Amino acid sequence: MSETESQVRRPVRTTEDWDCERVDGDPNVTIQRPRRPRNRIDEFLFDLFDTPTERELELDAVGSIVWRHCDGETTTAAIADELAARVPDERIEPVDETLSYFLAQLAELDLIRYPAD
Repeated sequence: MSETESQVRRPVRTTEDWDCERVDGDPNVTIQRPRRPRNRIDEFLFDLFDTPTERELELDAVGSIVWRHCDGETTTAAIADELAARVPDERIEPVDETLSYFLAQLAELDLIRYPAD
């Protein structure tokens, strides 16, 4: 996929099970995601140790900005522009690479997908 193609992709959340709470003035997102046993041994251990079937993923202010824009309408280029405008922090430089890496992590966790355009 070319760089131009990746900039026009529109990530969309795969869950609506999330909350947004202000922490020190910044809106931070917490995502609840199901935790499923991968096999029978996991299932046995989940039951034995009464493992919770939901897991919370707390995003920082930067991750929360990205998450809230994963609406299926906003392009990755627009999300990168929003980050560059709102986060004057060197830790996200280069913005495009950092955003691509974070979106790849969300996709790997099956929290976002890219619908066919």
